[in-house]
Amino acid sequence: MIIFASDKALSFIQINNKSASSFNRSTMILRLILKNFLSFDDEAQFDMFPNMKRTQLAGHVYTDLCDVPLLKQAAIYGSNGAGKSNVVKAMEFLRAFALDKDFAKNLELGKFFYLLKKDAGKEPISLAVEFEIQQHFFFYEVELTETFVAKEGLYESYPKEGKLDLIYERKQEEVEFAQAADEAIAEATRKMLEKNPLASLMALNREFPIIADARCALAAQWFNGQLEIIGVHTFLPTLIDLLRDNQPMMEFVRQLVSSLEVGVNDMTLQETDFDSWAKQHIAIAQNLPGDLDKVKSLSLNANTTPVLSINVENGVRKVYQLIFDNIGKSGFVGTLDTSMQSDGTLRALTLLPALYYACKQGKTVVVDEINCCLSPTMVKGIVEYFAKTADTNGQLIFTTHDNQLLDERDILRSDEIWFVDKREGASVLYSHNDFKEHHTISPFRGYNEGRYGAIRFVNLLKDYAN
Repeated sequence: MIIFASDKALSFIQINNKSASSFNRSTMILRLILKNFLSFDDEAQFDMFPNMKRTQLAGHVYTDLCDVPLLKQAAIYGSNGAGKSNVVKAMEFLRAFALDKDFAKNLELGKFFYLLKKDAGKEPISLAVEFEIQQHFFFYEVELTETFVAKEGLYESYPKEGKLDLIYERKQEEVEFAQAADEAIAEATRKMLEKNPLASLMALNREFPIIADARCALAAQWFNGQLEIIGVHTFLPTLIDLLRDNQPMMEFVRQLVSSLEVGVNDMTLQETDFDSWAKQHIAIAQNLPGDLDKVKSLSLNANTTPVLSINVENGVRKVYQLIFDNIGKSGFVGTLDTSMQSDGTLRALTLLPALYYACKQGKTVVVDEINCCLSPTMVKGIVEYFAKTADTNGQLIFTTHDNQLLDERDILRSDEIWFVDKREGASVLYSHNDFKEHHTISPFRGYNEGRYGAIRFVNLLKDYAN
């Protein structure tokens, strides 16, 4: 596995003398490496390193949040079945493995190997991610078989120098620490890993802290709180509670929701006494759990949509639901609840908190199929907001089929465009930056002509032509 930053990254390292407060707000992803995972057979790397020779949209390169220039966004293109979503699934897999000691044990791991070859399953799944949090760069790698962890390593990374500093490296039950652990700690670690052969040491350490090195907890913090992943079918069942508990986010969403052009003028969070609500919604109330008195918080969903949230506040049970001011005839404004909104409106509503995380809280937000249920103009509006907002301090990474964005030169840089293609049944990953083209050439036209690959021209009528 590659362990150093690419030459592209090492050629443009710059140091900026910004205040510590600005540094501490950044929590960036540098790169993801995957091999023998789902549709990826050979090693592939996705990264957020800019080509500093490109002067287009210089504001899309963060140079003041950490000491390595990084891109603020990336769009990943590819045809259906090419493997775009598997890049996102690799990030999800790594995050879950790092945080949940039972994650791999409860999976059918055999389905996560690249299976379209004769010797499938003989080599381990290999995943790695490099990221930054609080001025520390980390490299975390995993090699996983169906029955045990072949290797797990956490290192502090120094991309400028191209080196790694060991925090711990584990091969099955044997662990090497940066500083030699005393025999009691070493033996306790071995026994813990013998008992949990498919668990990550990072996850076990969160439950039973035995690693004295504080860098391990800091790395886990990135996985736990700084990496947000929105899947195709994610509708945030806890969305109501999320907005209720985060007033700045609620105001952010309210400010943007009227600009979505879906007929919504504003939205509010309605609070109702539970008993009063139950009298008006007898059918729903009767289907609530019988032991509701033992439940402090409950979210009700319909068709994966958050409809309402029931919570106990200061001993009083309350019902919360989002109410939308929808514009009708002759300027009339009526109120509709979440269940009466379109799938597109709700998908967009799901993305606005994610946009808040990336813009205001410096998180890395990954969205699979950002165009799901959304029109091209909606996708453009959301991406354009992030791209052109000057004070963002996070990252937005998304897969999409919306190729119209490729011609939005004031939204996407060439090095922010990635492609996933299938070659001999396996996914390959590469950047538009790899193609040496004049800046006046249209990426939209080139993509639709098949110049970059990662597109399929479907002709279901060809069998009838003969």
